[in-house]
Amino acid sequence: MNLKKSVVIISFGTLLEWAEFTFFAYMVDYLSRLFFSANDVTLARLKIYGVFAASYIMRPIGAIIFGHIGDKYGRKTPMIASLLLMAFATCGIGILPTYDSIGGVSSFLLIILRMIQGIAVGGEFNGATVLLTEYDKRRPFLAGSWTAFASSAGMALGSLAAAIVSFFNGSFLWRIPFLLSAIIALFAVYLRRDMKETDDFRLAKENNELFDVPISAAWRHNKAGLACTAAFSIFVSVFVYTGNIYYKTMAVSVGGLPVEQAATAVMIGVMLNTVLIPIFAYMADRFNGYKLCFIGLFLALILSPLIMSLAISGNFAYTVLGQLIYSIPDATVSATAFTILLRQFKTGAKYSGSGLAWSISTAIFGGTTLMVNELLVGRLNLPVGPGLYMSLSALICLITVGYVCGNQLKSDIARND
Repeated sequence: MNLKKSVVIISFGTLLEWAEFTFFAYMVDYLSRLFFSANDVTLARLKIYGVFAASYIMRPIGAIIFGHIGDKYGRKTPMIASLLLMAFATCGIGILPTYDSIGGVSSFLLIILRMIQGIAVGGEFNGATVLLTEYDKRRPFLAGSWTAFASSAGMALGSLAAAIVSFFNGSFLWRIPFLLSAIIALFAVYLRRDMKETDDFRLAKENNELFDVPISAAWRHNKAGLACTAAFSIFVSVFVYTGNIYYKTMAVSVGGLPVEQAATAVMIGVMLNTVLIPIFAYMADRFNGYKLCFIGLFLALILSPLIMSLAISGNFAYTVLGQLIYSIPDATVSATAFTILLRQFKTGAKYSGSGLAWSISTAIFGGTTLMVNELLVGRLNLPVGPGLYMSLSALICLITVGYVCGNQLKSDIARND
């Protein structure tokens, strides 16, 4: 299987994962009415955010299971198994009866299916990045950016699906994106059967450089990599879920912008971000990916309050401007972060270590970001809160990557200059 085909097949699973994630997030108001009692709208929304968070709690379990298999026995098997599990859970959501049909049982089953999805994603996302970076050694930052590109493209697809379903407002249309995602995921599983093992893993196996317990080896040998991965995960979780997903909620609920205009503004931002990621990755391979990453984090630190203030302007042009500004630091960090963090791991602990550190941070921050923002804005009446929360995540990432991983990064920067 050639490199281009491998990139498409591996990235496709990530695209589907984020398309489903974004569709679910954009449809929270509608889904909260379908699966919970709608007597208290804010409470129902918080409950569906809780369901949203449930999948993140299970991600570390998926990272441990699939990461162990990927580091000990090969990358191919967990990449197929995790996508198959995702297809099963997504199909289940698509055919799930609503609250009006079976009452609270529907809420319980929705939580279970989202938890299964979380286990699958825990093995899929970082595994895809590991494979891509091990396949392509000539363009490491471009290779590491494809999962971020696929994530962004998936968000665009998910937001488009949400817009279409909201426009037609059909009682069954919300099921179609879930069912389509499940069918396409099964097709992607079929295509992945021809994937070859990476040279890095084969060489590590031949040289007896694998570990009996990979996650334990990551803790012994790659503490800097674990810290670096956790920091990037915190930033991505808070910055993306606030600056994109919750941005639409603020534009509508605080800014008073019509839902259609808010959705359009966010879609424009996602589309620009998708285009910029491979461009910045190409620049990173040509010049210096580490410096580019730090520039992106610094821009996120200083621009986040401005971005979220534009979300509540009530003006469509300003709302679009906020998304255009948001896309620049997001694309810059997304194009460089995964290559940087994976370089901190040994081959035999890379899948497990990066997957677990990413999943734990995402479970804590990604799974709660929407609820934190809802509490800041809806309960505490602090519209400036989400922007400051984004800046805090950028600051944490800057400090951690700059100091905890400083020696390794400085040597790489000197070698690249």
